[in-house]
Amino acid sequence: MRWLLIMLAVGAAGTAGYLGTLARNSFSAYSGEQLDMLERELSQELGSPKSSGKHAGPKEQLAGSQQLLQEERQRRLFFTLALGVAGVAGVASFFVRGGSSSSPVLRGSGDEDARLLAAVGDPSVLREGARQRAASLLGVAPDAPPAVIEAALQAQLQQRDPARLEGLAPDLKKIALEQREELVRARDLLLNKPPAARA
Repeated sequence: MRWLLIMLAVGAAGTAGYLGTLARNSFSAYSGEQLDMLERELSQELGSPKSSGKHAGPKEQLAGSQQLLQEERQRRLFFTLALGVAGVAGVASFFVRGGSSSSPVLRGSGDEDARLLAAVGDPSVLREGARQRAASLLGVAPDAPPAVIEAALQAQLQQRDPARLEGLAPDLKKIALEQREELVRARDLLLNKPPAARA
């Protein structure tokens, strides 16, 4: 039981680490109040008659920004939940004794320590989480064929084509360009390309 709690704490801590670093996007630096304000402004802009005129590009970009903002809210929620699970499981593991040992709870059996070290030293759990996130970002399955992944990337990049960003506020341009970079990184991860291979 204690081993399971430790593994749960390690897994949740790894998930929190991923969500706190790799899963961040351009809205991560904003406070909750700023996100509320931005969301109101984006909703008003998307609902205004001006945004539904001849040019669909800016409206699509605003919708993309709104989606990115929602993803940031979800990231913060899941990050908090993962930290909570890691904390509760970690504390609980100290109160559960392994076997009949009378030694302090921090000292588990040799096999238990070896399994914990093996799990912490194995990056496959974090990598699989990153692959799931990358696949979700591109809208494909993690084991999709390379041609499908490339096609999904091209479709996403077309929606954020720099030529369509003319006339947008610098902040929105920056968001769209950061989204393009994140999409390319997602493709590289799914296809096991080294970061240096990016154009």
